[in-house]
Amino acid sequence: MTAHANDRPAPRNAVCSTCRAPIIWVRTKAGKATPLDATPIADGAWQISADGQAIHVATGADMFAPPERYTSHFATCPQAKLHRKR
Repeated sequence: MTAHANDRPAPRNAVCSTCRAPIIWVRTKAGKATPLDATPIADGAWQISADGQAIHVATGADMFAPPERYTSHFATCPQAKLHRKR
């Protein structure tokens, strides 16, 4: 995995450990690792910035290039409750 100019790790492709769906691991602005579904969708709530940061987008006005939007894997994984922190 290569680092970007600001030392933020690049997004990493993986598979969910429970449902085996393809995911992308990214870091949020706060530095938290979060899994996104690997396939972009038109109404996704997340984008990946040029420096690899996951950005939560609320409206189309918040979007920037590239336009791909993603969904949090916690929203689509049938086993999401197993990954929630207690």
